[in-house]
Amino acid sequence: MTIPDFVHADLEALGFDAPDQTLDRLAAFLGLLLDANARMNLTAVREPDAAWRRLIIDSLTVLPGLDHLGEAGRVIDIGSGGGLPGVPLAIARPDLGVTLLESTGKKTAFHREAIAALGLTNVTSVQERAETLGQDPTHRQRYDAAVSRAVGAMPEVLEYSLPLVKVGGRVLAMKGPKAAEELERSGDALALLGAGDLQVFDAYPESFDNELVIVSIIKDRPTPKAYPRAPGTPHRCPL
Repeated sequence: MTIPDFVHADLEALGFDAPDQTLDRLAAFLGLLLDANARMNLTAVREPDAAWRRLIIDSLTVLPGLDHLGEAGRVIDIGSGGGLPGVPLAIARPDLGVTLLESTGKKTAFHREAIAALGLTNVTSVQERAETLGQDPTHRQRYDAAVSRAVGAMPEVLEYSLPLVKVGGRVLAMKGPKAAEELERSGDALALLGAGDLQVFDAYPESFDNELVIVSIIKDRPTPKAYPRAPGTPHRCPL
């Protein structure tokens, strides 16, 4: 897939110095995603230029939240869908281990096809619900960071994410202009699930006219064993 000129300009404006090999892999992934999207519903974004901006560049705005992670840091992408933001982050940070968590079989099948086609050795895909994985000892409180994009309101996102993150790790949730309103309703979830320091920062500089924000939450104590609750409960009865 061709890399539009604006991609270089946008990434430079965001302070990302992406080598040509990284950009080529991002382009290859986007090509695979849009091709597969013609056969299955992976994303509502179908036009290539819009896909670069809303899928690839949006995903890379999470990178500053991972700056604290050294080599072999572990990241889980919750509700990964078409592999976003997890695959672009894994391409940009090949030193990290990235797990794509998705409950839909056809989407995890696409993940595995893309991982193989791109030769990515730092990405794995798991077909499971976040509520189930959060109670699995091999995943519970094992990750340095949990990232998510469009998986629900903040109380729901927190119950999916915080049980999977180590004490001292962080949740990075990509949210739109309703983030502040959602956080106002998240007091019980923050208190119950082990949340500590909370920050909200703009994903883009003001010149981009983009309202995407990143909600960053440090986990400062273990999540009680009762959470996450049974599959479906966080959505039906948010904390």
